[in-house]
Amino acid sequence: MRTQHHLSIATPIPGNVPPGVVVAAIQTYTPLIRHHSAMTGFDEVSATPDVLDNDPFFGPWDDSVRAFQLRELITLAPGLTKEITYQTIFQLVPDGTRSRAMAPAGIVVRAEFTVRQRRATTVPISPAGSDSTASGSTVTAMGDEYELREEVLVEANSLLMPFITEALATVHRGICERVVVETAKNYFGTGDMQ
Repeated sequence: MRTQHHLSIATPIPGNVPPGVVVAAIQTYTPLIRHHSAMTGFDEVSATPDVLDNDPFFGPWDDSVRAFQLRELITLAPGLTKEITYQTIFQLVPDGTRSRAMAPAGIVVRAEFTVRQRRATTVPISPAGSDSTASGSTVTAMGDEYELREEVLVEANSLLMPFITEALATVHRGICERVVVETAKNYFGTGDMQ
C-alpha cells in the first residue's frame, strides 16, 4: 500500500540579502541539485512535454521545464551503499521552482521551493514597496524578513516510508541551508560564483 508524508522546511534569508537574489539562484535549478548531500553526479537531459506525465503538480508545459538524470549514493545498511539513478523534472513558479523526482522502488518526491516573507505571530509593519520578493531592493527592512520555504511531499510504499522520511528531512534541510549560504556568499562576492 502506498502512503504519503509531508515535510515543510523554512530557512531564514539574511536581512542584507535581497530575496530576489535567492529566487534567481533557485530558478537556475542546479544549486538545488548540487547541495544534495548524497548526490554523486548529475547530467541535464532533454525534456519534452511528456516528462510532465499530466502531473497536476506542474503547470502547463513551457520553456522553463528542464530534466536532469541524477546519481545518488544511498545507504542500505551500515557500511552498505548503492548508487541509484533517477530523473528529476524542474519547472519555474512565481518566486521559486517545483521539482519531481521519480526514484527507484516507486518513490516519488515532489518539492516546491519558494521565497516568501517570514510569518510571525505578530505581523510587523513593512515599508511601502518592500513586500515583493522580486523587488531587487538591496537591503531587507527590519521586520520584513524572508525565508526559503520548501514543501515536500513524498509518496512510497508504506513499508519503505520509515526509512525514507528521516533521511529526506535531513537531506532537504541541508539543501535549503546550503543554498542560502552559497547565495549570500556569491551576492557579497566571497563565494565561488557557480
